[in-house]
Amino acid sequence: MRRKVIKQSAAGWLAVFLLAGLGMSPMTAWADAWALNPAEDFQQLAKQAKQDKQPIAIYFNRVRCGACEKLKDAAILPMIENGLLDGYVHMVEIRVDAKGETIRDFYGEPVENAFFQELYNVTTFPTIVFVDADGSEIGKRMVNSGAYDYVPYYLTERINQALEEMGNDKRME
Repeated sequence: MRRKVIKQSAAGWLAVFLLAGLGMSPMTAWADAWALNPAEDFQQLAKQAKQDKQPIAIYFNRVRCGACEKLKDAAILPMIENGLLDGYVHMVEIRVDAKGETIRDFYGEPVENAFFQELYNVTTFPTIVFVDADGSEIGKRMVNSGAYDYVPYYLTERINQALEEMGNDKRME
C-alpha cells in the first residue's frame, strides 16, 4: 500500500514538473479549461446577443465569497466546460467589489463594477440576472440556495424562460 502512494505521488510531481517546463502552472492549465468570462463590454455583448436572439446571464460575485466560488466550481463551470450553455445564453461574471475594475455599460461608457449591482438591485451573492440586448431584466433571477446538485436544472429552466421572453423558439433540454 505504501509503495502505491509513493508512486502516485511521484506521478503527480512529474505532471507538475512537465507543466512547469511548458511554462504553465497546474492552476493555469486548469483555469484555461474552465472559464467564466468576466464582463468587459456590454455594448459589444449586447450586439452579439441581439444578433443571436440569446439572453445575457450576469453572474454576480464578490471577491472573497466562498458560496460564490462554490456555486461556480460545482455547477456553472462544469456546464460551461461541457458546452451545455453554448448557443443558448451569453454568460459573464461581475465581481462587484473588485477594486479598480471597470466595465463598459450598454451605452459604451466605462462604469465601476458595482454600478451593475445597483442597476439590477442585487443584494444576495451569488445571483444570476438574465437581461436582453437592451439591458432590461427578463425572466426570473437565480439566487444561491446551496443546493448545487439542482443548479443545472434551475439554470436550464431560467435560460429557457429568458429565451421565450426574447421570442427565441430554441430551448435547452
